[in-house]
Amino acid sequence: MTPTIPSGLQAALEERGLISVLEPAARAGGAATDGLCRDLAQVDWEMLDRQRRALGAGPPGASGQLSPPPLAPPSTLEGPETEAAAARGWEALRAGRVAVCTVAGGQASRLGFDGPKGAFPLAPVSGASLFQLMAGQVARLRQRSGAPVPWIIQTGPDNHDSTQRFFERRSWFGLGRASVRFVCQGTLPALAPDGGLLLASPDRLFRNPDGHGGFYRALRADGAFRQLRQAGIDLLFYCQVDNPLVRMGDPAFLGHHLLHGAEMSVKVVEKTEAKEKVGLVALVDGVASCIEYSDLPDALAGQRAEDGGLRFRAGNIAIHAFGLDFAERVAETDLPLHLARKQVLALDGGLVAVARDGVKFETFVFDALPLAARAVVQMCDRAEEFAPVKNRSGGDSVLSSRQALDRRNRAWLASAGAGIAVPPSGWLEIQAGLALDRADLAARRGELRPACGGRLLRAD
Repeated sequence: MTPTIPSGLQAALEERGLISVLEPAARAGGAATDGLCRDLAQVDWEMLDRQRRALGAGPPGASGQLSPPPLAPPSTLEGPETEAAAARGWEALRAGRVAVCTVAGGQASRLGFDGPKGAFPLAPVSGASLFQLMAGQVARLRQRSGAPVPWIIQTGPDNHDSTQRFFERRSWFGLGRASVRFVCQGTLPALAPDGGLLLASPDRLFRNPDGHGGFYRALRADGAFRQLRQAGIDLLFYCQVDNPLVRMGDPAFLGHHLLHGAEMSVKVVEKTEAKEKVGLVALVDGVASCIEYSDLPDALAGQRAEDGGLRFRAGNIAIHAFGLDFAERVAETDLPLHLARKQVLALDGGLVAVARDGVKFETFVFDALPLAARAVVQMCDRAEEFAPVKNRSGGDSVLSSRQALDRRNRAWLASAGAGIAVPPSGWLEIQAGLALDRADLAARRGELRPACGGRLLRAD
């Protein structure tokens, strides 16, 4: 029996000159054509048209007058401004208005680990995973605020099931199944350089995850916006899973966002080198935006401010706050498409995938910044809040991230005045969830107990 191609699908393919995508399935026989038709039925044709137009356009870039943004002070900097912001943030947390969100769609293959990146055992003494370190912070936020503080974790198509199993086997780290929500990001079809559709197999398109910019649409598709609103939540904290130093639900950051009536806010670290390869937050014609470091002309990149630091210094570290209304609005908006041209395993005239040229598409979460009527850009202390683990060795590696954690732990303990002797060498680890910051640790100094030869601090 010859499979029937739905008339609407056939028309959509013919209109775009893509009808030949059905040929390998026809040759493969069996259920291949039916399978491919089911896959093609999920294609957003308007988005596909945008992707094909983007092939002939230049990369999204900054165009306009560039200037540095005003910077809110770090949460670690004591003073009236920080105190007022922290008070407002805690008020929102206690009122149950906040959910924390973590993007964790990647695998840890670059770290030599088979599993979701969040499952990587980063803590050097206990072996606690990135997920466990963050879960501890969520638990401590709940303890101090007295509010449920839901945790939304965005997974990817390749690790959604394994991430859920990881949490199930660890009893949700004590957080409770009902308060941890997994939302899977979407995908986009990859294209051939000439705009044709690529096939991973005769019955399946070659797709790739749609980037962290898919966060907004993933929440919409999952029904999360409606349920969050019903729970009284109107503020989202966002981070990525690879940064163990992140301050989950940082009250001062949320407070700055609220006090300024912002729709979207972003944390940054100070760039110390003009050529550091990190996205830059700047004002483009007065509007907060994140631009590629390569889009900043050398003459501007090297400019110095009166304090001797770089004039353009706000390095993006993928920590944001959003109003729920704003995030929901962005979910209905077409964010810029970013292209990655690379070799992919796809069919090329035969029925077996081979290496060939392809183009992947993704969107970036920070490209929503220019859409915000107001935005706060908050500086933070890199040593306190940013040590991503991206590579097996070298910069931003497992070792450099562990070293940053160790240095921060030692600084926190020293300022806590707990009188606990800690070996001068080797790792010092603080139990996940023991404290949100150095002030919180100091407040618990009477509960601290060393374990594992003094290398792990626990609470009574």
